[in-house]
Formats: sequence, structure tokens, C-alpha cells
Amino acid sequence: MRFIENIKNRLGRYLLDKNTKLKSHRIQPSFEQLHEIGIVYNANEKNNEEKINLIANYLREQGKKVFMLGYVNSKTLPVSKKFHITSEYFWREKLTGFNLPDKIKIGRFLETPFDLLMNIYFEADLPLQAIGAYTKAKYRIGARIPNALSFNDTLIDTAQNKDLQHLASQMVYCLKAVNVK
Repeated sequence: MRFIENIKNRLGRYLLDKNTKLKSHRIQPSFEQLHEIGIVYNANEKNNEEKINLIANYLREQGKKVFMLGYVNSKTLPVSKKFHITSEYFWREKLTGFNLPDKIKIGRFLETPFDLLMNIYFEADLPLQAIGAYTKAKYRIGARIPNALSFNDTLIDTAQNKDLQHLASQMVYCLKAVNVK
């Protein structure tokens, strides 16, 4: 079974690489220029969701509009996951045969022209990375993981620290360091 999943992932990654190309030479916005921020994360663990909510709340306190999309690696959405006006989920049922998100089934997240997309995860999961490629975000930032450069404008290297809050704080620090007037 794992063999078949590996083949589906390889074909999916090939199709994703072939059909999506980020515009090169995008200028990194400063933190002050950001109004709408999208966050993509791995929602399999409750601990991850709590950290993502803390990050989203911090950004909202800074006057940013934040929308979150969590990926659950399950055939169906667990009953513990609840949709909210500012957050949604997608799961394996919303993927194509090649483990790529079905754009029609994902919904409004992919249609929103975010000023920034924060890919807050350390897994090189194809569905998570594909969302970063499919979104209409003006700028994308994520962790330095395998195959991430194709789907992000900036990569953050946290070395051995694999804490989501640390990754998000490094992203914000990087954005605040840019002073565009």
C-alpha cells in the first residue's frame, strides 16, 4: 500500500511542478504592508492547532485579517474539527488521485488574493505544498524543507528547532526587518 502512495505522490509532484510556476523576482512586503494573511498548516495534531491559533491571534492583534487552512491526513474529517468563519480544513477526500488538492473542493481559500501566505509546517507533504502553489497569494513564506523552494518566495531555516511558534516568529521577524516605504 505504501508503494502505491509513493507512486501517486511522485506523479502528483511531477504534475504540480509541471503545471505551477511561481513568478520570480517578487518583492518581499514589509509587515506593515500586509492586510490579509493566509496560514496553511498540518492539523493532524491538536497541539499544532493550538499553536496556529496563538499565531493567528497575535497577527490579528497586529491588525491583520487572518484565514487558516488545516490539512488532516484522514479519509474523513474528524468530528473534533470544526469549521469557523476564519478557518477551514481539507482532508484526503478532497484530494485527486495523485494526492493533489482538488481546487474545486478546497473552496474560498484558494480564491482569496492574500498579501501573504504563511506555510507553517515542517512536513514535505504534497497536499500542503500544493496549496501553497495553488493559492493566489502575492507572496509566500515557509520553512526550509525538501522541495519547498518551488512553492515559496522566502524560506526560513530554523535549524533543529521544529517548533511551529518559533517558525512563525522567524517569519514575522523577517517581514518586520523589511522597511519598505
